[in-house]
Amino acid sequence: MRITGTKFTIEKRESAIELKDQGRLVETFQFQGKNLVEMTDTVWDALKRKGVVVQKAALKDDLAGLFPGARPTGPLK
Repeated sequence: MRITGTKFTIEKRESAIELKDQGRLVETFQFQGKNLVEMTDTVWDALKRKGVVVQKAALKDDLAGLFPGARPTGPLK
């Protein structure tokens, strides 16, 4: 799934989210035991280090699409 307004994409794997740039794996984030807000902050920080500006609310909406039915403060599955 493409992150809105960027050239980066995110894909959900069994226990991790992969951040890709033009199909190349850039970074992997474990989501077991974390909630949607924590994952949003983690991915947002990684994008910021790479010089990408993205709104946290838009990123949170994109991540929520990977976890249907997940509550913002509940654990991700």
